[in-house]
Amino acid sequence: MLKTLLAGLALAAATFMAGSAPAQDAGKAWDPKITDTDYVLGKADAPVTMLEFASFTCPHCAAFTNDVLPQIEQAYVDTGKVKIVFRQFPLNGLDLRAGMMARCAPRDQYFNIAKVLFKQQQSWAVSDPNAALAALAQIGGMAGLPKDKFDTCLKDNSVADAIIKLSQDAQADYQVNATPTFVIEGQKVEGEASFDTFKAIFDKKLAEKGVATN
Repeated sequence: MLKTLLAGLALAAATFMAGSAPAQDAGKAWDPKITDTDYVLGKADAPVTMLEFASFTCPHCAAFTNDVLPQIEQAYVDTGKVKIVFRQFPLNGLDLRAGMMARCAPRDQYFNIAKVLFKQQQSWAVSDPNAALAALAQIGGMAGLPKDKFDTCLKDNSVADAIIKLSQDAQADYQVNATPTFVIEGQKVEGEASFDTFKAIFDKKLAEKGVATN
């Protein structure tokens, strides 16, 4: 069954090639469709929302999390101006399993796990399969996910299915085909971007909403 779900990753990538609607239709208010199942970094009532579509095995995603995200958190998230909704976009089976582990751990540890996965990416994402799974189990264990629950988690098709649906929705709604991809109040940013790039967009969106940036 898990093989079928993994095949869905390739099918989802092919689906993108058919094309779809732009990130935001002209004249329509943007709806990020945030639900209780989303993982949100920042205050719920932050005036500006950024969706982040990322893969745990993507080095460019790791670079964003390790180098740019701390600056965004300090300047915009911690000040209540921006909230970030993280939606995994798995590119391979190991990536999918890393996301499953993060979801099965205590919910309040999700972003801590995500940051560890990106910080230590070179030590687990390039390992042989057995070593990679052992590393993921260790990371999960440190976040409160015992080994027996880790093993059960990786066999839970519903967890895998929920992650794959996120990638399918990302392609349908925003034509996401690579990671990282960001959508800020309907504006799409693809690939690596500097803090200054995000700052310019955040400040513009905040100004449009009448929120001071200083």
